[in-house]
Amino acid sequence: MKKITVLLMTALMVSTLFTGCSGAGNDDETGLSGVVKTGGSTSVEKVMNALIYQFQDDNRDVRIDYEPNGSGDGIKNTMSGLYEIGHSSREIKTDGSEDGLDTTAYAIDGIAIVTNKGNGVDNLTKEQVSSIYTGTIVNWSEVGGSDAPITVITRESGSGTRDAFAEIIGLEKGGSNIIASASVADNTGAIQTQVSSNPNAIGYMSFSDVDTSKVNTVKYEGVTISTDTLKNGTYKLKREFYLLTKTGATLSPSAQAFMDFVMSDAGQQIVADNKLLPIK
Repeated sequence: MKKITVLLMTALMVSTLFTGCSGAGNDDETGLSGVVKTGGSTSVEKVMNALIYQFQDDNRDVRIDYEPNGSGDGIKNTMSGLYEIGHSSREIKTDGSEDGLDTTAYAIDGIAIVTNKGNGVDNLTKEQVSSIYTGTIVNWSEVGGSDAPITVITRESGSGTRDAFAEIIGLEKGGSNIIASASVADNTGAIQTQVSSNPNAIGYMSFSDVDTSKVNTVKYEGVTISTDTLKNGTYKLKREFYLLTKTGATLSPSAQAFMDFVMSDAGQQIVADNKLLPIK
């Protein structure tokens, strides 16, 4: 009888132990679940994937479905209601065509001018960059380089990076006057790939995505792009990254929690860890 009692007590203790462990796990549950549809800017892909990974790790029943398809689609699909949260690497247009959206800036990114590793030009002025992209300057010798034709590479129409770049260097709206012979890349990674494989190429891309083992970053107006020069404002080629929501729409609890996470101390640290400047 004593032996049976001991066995029962042992079983009860084991059961209590596992029940207690299960209860402790439940205390960590957020209660969030479901799929959050989101998409847009490809320039934010690296930092957004890092933010999504951490958020999903903290909220195992939530999936953030992010489609990197360009700022234009991020804006359009948020306006239509397809996305709860959109992503843009440019400001919303003020001509009325993109009304009905609320924007939340969460990071500041530099736009790096990149050239092939074999290119010896290490500095370009605003005027020189503008002239290269409009076709007024067509040879590297005109800006202190070797005697070789310049291969201009640009982002596609509607790209947030293209719009911001065009505005800052003084091109027509959306870069409509970029030289017609320019090669068009549909994402920031493609810019880097094309520049790294062509000794005469020039492109522009998000600083957070630059791999300096593949391309050179050119000084702009004598200033090297870096976290420090972006912070102190001496590097002028920069823009903000935005989360987009439809004005008046009520976000799902999971979508709202993700927005809150991005703007939290933990989210802003992830922004900083990805070579971007936190807004907060």
